[in-house]
Amino acid sequence: MTKILDLDLIGIDSTNSANIKPTENIVLRMDKKYPTADYFHYLLVSDNVNSMDGKTDLFIVDPFQRKDILKRKAKRGLGIEISITSTKKLDGTMVGRWIKEVKSIYQFCKSNNCQFILSSGANSVNEMISARTFESILKFMGISPNNYWEEFSEWLDSKYKARWTYVKP
Repeated sequence: MTKILDLDLIGIDSTNSANIKPTENIVLRMDKKYPTADYFHYLLVSDNVNSMDGKTDLFIVDPFQRKDILKRKAKRGLGIEISITSTKKLDGTMVGRWIKEVKSIYQFCKSNNCQFILSSGANSVNEMISARTFESILKFMGISPNNYWEEFSEWLDSKYKARWTYVKP
């Protein structure tokens, strides 16, 4: 399905799955705006600093790559996403270095009004991590889980308000 619609990932808020309204509960991750974006909330995602422009909502960062270019191109309100998946293959020393780099990216986001986003990076249900583990990682890095989720929700709401227009079916 994701290949047909040119989507990166599909996700829904399942806290109240009986009342799911597709136009309110689905966020599409796209590399460019496709016609399906007229009916759903969407975020424009990039993992290449050179293709980043003013329309990019979310930038996927590898903590070990050069961040000096990112520092020049990051704009206020940009979401900077880091995936936890890559750490599963690292040894202890590299995990420590990863945490140090993620903390520095978090500080960069705070000082530049960017949204820090920590992602499981899961491509299937089997790769997901538990909420308890996710929040433990946040706490270990000195990030309050409550503040993290509140800021993340506010950031998503601001993206919806800036871009969302209702299209008559």
